[in-house]
Amino acid sequence: MRKWIGPATVMAVAFAGGVLWAQPKNVQPPPQIISGADFGFRVDSVGADGAVSGRIVVRQKGEWVEVRLAGGPKRLELK
Repeated sequence: MRKWIGPATVMAVAFAGGVLWAQPKNVQPPPQIISGADFGFRVDSVGADGAVSGRIVVRQKGEWVEVRLAGGPKRLELK
């Protein structure tokens, strides 16, 4: 029985080390969304001065989806 204590201890320590090594290291919290019913603002970061940066999102089929705004300069036609 005593001859099994050493190998069993080594196996238990190796198993515990493997479990701890395999755990995710950088688990980030879900993004904070400031919203109404279907329109919101997802906070990406807050600067040292308190300035908030983020993206405009809408709820579509129960998930928040980033909005891609269509717009920009348009060519003017003279008649």
